[in-house]
Amino acid sequence: MSLDDLLGLLFLLFFIVIPALQGLTRKPPPVPPGFPEDLPPPEAPPRPRPKARPKAKPKPAPPPPPPAPGREGDSLERLPSPERTPLEVRFRETPPEEAPPKARRKGLVQTDREGLLKGVIWHEILKKPKGW
Repeated sequence: MSLDDLLGLLFLLFFIVIPALQGLTRKPPPVPPGFPEDLPPPEAPPRPRPKARPKAKPKPAPPPPPPAPGREGDSLERLPSPERTPLEVRFRETPPEEAPPKARRKGLVQTDREGLLKGVIWHEILKKPKGW
């Protein structure tokens, strides 16, 4: 057993084991005067609200029946559709002309990956030498 092992065991004994044992054997602190001995039980936490169940998706409409064998032109005709409303035609409003965005001035410090790497390199270059 080397000196390092003995020092490690002594450290473990004095700074870990003995304080832990003292904490376990310590008496609880005295109750201040006027402090109620029996506290009422804490209120039960409110019940969590049940999660909303996902609504069942409506069943898709059954596919239209296959066309009855008949004339050849019947299969090319469309089925009559429900009422249709005509669409309203609106012209686009011309937006007010905005000034073109100004080009960003290149800052002294960049936060992209290459800029950070260059900053770290320059930090290492410009720092004081170890023997300074």
